[in-house]
Amino acid sequence: MKNAPAIILVTLIFIALGASLYLINSSEKSHSPETWSSFVYTGGYDSGRYKKQDDFTSYETCREHALKTSIQYDNAPWECGLRCRFDSSRQGFQCETMTSE
Repeated sequence: MKNAPAIILVTLIFIALGASLYLINSSEKSHSPETWSSFVYTGGYDSGRYKKQDDFTSYETCREHALKTSIQYDNAPWECGLRCRFDSSRQGFQCETMTSE
């Protein structure tokens, strides 16, 4: 039983490490509501010109809007992004996910 204090110390370190990893992981999860943004690239994907519309509550409504807008611009490419925000360091919008299915 000479090793009991060392075993207890190592166990406490592993518990603290596990708790830290759990708390870091849970803080990284997004707690914001699901909002979608529509991007219609009027000059093509490589151009910086696009029409953006925010605050769609589902992918389906975002897709519907993007398709209608795309038709107005000769079937321009489009995407819908989930939880988009402006990133000043990259000078553009960053989204959790982008899709155009």
